[in-house]
Amino acid sequence: MKNFVRGVLAALVVGSVGAAAQAADLPSYKAPPPPLPPAFTWTGLYGGVNIGYGFGASSSETGGLGYLTGVPVGVDPPVNVVPLGSAWTTGQNLQGVLGGGQLGYNYQFNPWLVLGAEADIQAADIGSHGNAVVGIVDAVGPHVQSVNSTKKVDWFGTVRGRVGFTLPSMPNLMVYGTGGFAYGQVVHNVGFADNFIGTTISSVGHGYYDNTKVGWAAGGGLEWSPSMFPTWSLKAEYLYVDLGSTRANSVPLNGGVPALAGLGPTTPLFAGTQSSPTRFHTVRAGINWHFDPFAVVAPSSAGGALPSVKGPPPAFVDSYQPFQVRLKVAGVIPLDGHGTVYDSGAGYPGLGSIGRLSGLTGANGVIAGASTNTSTSIIPMLDVAYYLNKNWAIEAICCVAPHHIQGTGTIASDFARAWLFPPSVMLQYHVTNFGAFQPYLGVGVNFTTFWNTRVNNDTWSIPFAPGAPLAAAGGVFSTFQYATVSPSWGVVGQAGFDYMLNDHWGVNLDFKYVGLHPMVHSTVISFAPAAPALGAIFIPVKVSLPINPIVISAGLTYRFGGSLLSPLF
Repeated sequence: MKNFVRGVLAALVVGSVGAAAQAADLPSYKAPPPPLPPAFTWTGLYGGVNIGYGFGASSSETGGLGYLTGVPVGVDPPVNVVPLGSAWTTGQNLQGVLGGGQLGYNYQFNPWLVLGAEADIQAADIGSHGNAVVGIVDAVGPHVQSVNSTKKVDWFGTVRGRVGFTLPSMPNLMVYGTGGFAYGQVVHNVGFADNFIGTTISSVGHGYYDNTKVGWAAGGGLEWSPSMFPTWSLKAEYLYVDLGSTRANSVPLNGGVPALAGLGPTTPLFAGTQSSPTRFHTVRAGINWHFDPFAVVAPSSAGGALPSVKGPPPAFVDSYQPFQVRLKVAGVIPLDGHGTVYDSGAGYPGLGSIGRLSGLTGANGVIAGASTNTSTSIIPMLDVAYYLNKNWAIEAICCVAPHHIQGTGTIASDFARAWLFPPSVMLQYHVTNFGAFQPYLGVGVNFTTFWNTRVNNDTWSIPFAPGAPLAAAGGVFSTFQYATVSPSWGVVGQAGFDYMLNDHWGVNLDFKYVGLHPMVHSTVISFAPAAPALGAIFIPVKVSLPINPIVISAGLTYRFGGSLLSPLF
């Protein structure tokens, strides 16, 4: 029995050793190594924001004033003498803050060369002020000619090419040069005056330029993408912008009018001009988010190796993506831009504001025949939304818009221009029963503020009503002196749809109605040619301006963050 047990144990030991030896002879299989992270590349689309400062390029303005008619001098017999003119140079100190956004595309050709294109748009508060005074003594006597010039850049944009260079050892740091086309809104406002000492003659004029100028821009910068956040980059950039020159011309507002009613010499006519370059440097810092909607991720094979052929782009799946950004272009169409103009009742006593003696102002203060309307506008728009669940979302809408306020009837002129900042907050319901096609409805509130409001230099005639106390005076020539626009609250209604191309990207079409009804306060300065002794007549007015625009927008939708958060309910 003992021998039997020993034999069994020996057989087990021998079998175990043999099995171990056989196992040692089998080939071993290791798990495949994890795939290497993708190499950093600048290729793809990017968008971001920036803020900076603009300052002048040591420029000077030049101008002058010359007379077209003379002044009767002496009494027996009077001699018509043309006063002397003058030329001057004024310094220009353009400076101010700026900020905006940019959108571009890079393509990295090799480890050291990146080519791209970028477009940006900037809101700006860049301005300057200059003046000059010249004293003259001639046959008319001593007189002092002066000019007061202001220059303002309200906004500007560029479309530029970029050439970037990187080092293989630091692929996420790029040094680049850039240059291309520039454009912007330039306002040049000039006041001219000539005061004849010891007389009642004083010639005043106003030159004005307000338009979009084109030019060029060039510069360079650094852009760096942190290793921990490869889809983001920081940049520092210098840009020189040249928007050409503007010229403001003027004749006297009171030219050819006697200094006093029936007394004194007639004010001579002059021609004044001021030429001003618009050149400035900018330094700015910004942040960019990089993405490539055209990239296709190749699926892994069963063995972990990548196949040699890329798979199809991912199809749309109705997953929960809580964050959403839309970048769009919008058309703003005023639905009811005709405003009512009111006499504020505190004008020049002799005229009864605009007013009662003219026969134009009714008992309710409404100025007969006067109205306003508002221009259409095409603007960029940014929407940011958070989805509480797949159906309910809260959205913030941000944009800026320039508008003209135009007078009609008895104030027929291009009245004023203003910039609007009309942010809105919406509550939306999205219908998700139709797959990729996702319509929605929204309701919310809008708060619009106005800034950089300025009046134009248009002059128009206001005829007095027949039978009015001042009907014999014929009427007045008028221009707006200044204007302010009060903020406005209103409701917003919205309808639109997204068509999702995949889980993240889609296209959007949207319609909004915005309740927007501000009040405009202004002062009109008038001159009655038939009653020059009245002098300047200041007429305060206010305008109830129901804009109430329809906003039609279209653009791209991007949703993200589905792996981070779950629905709130």
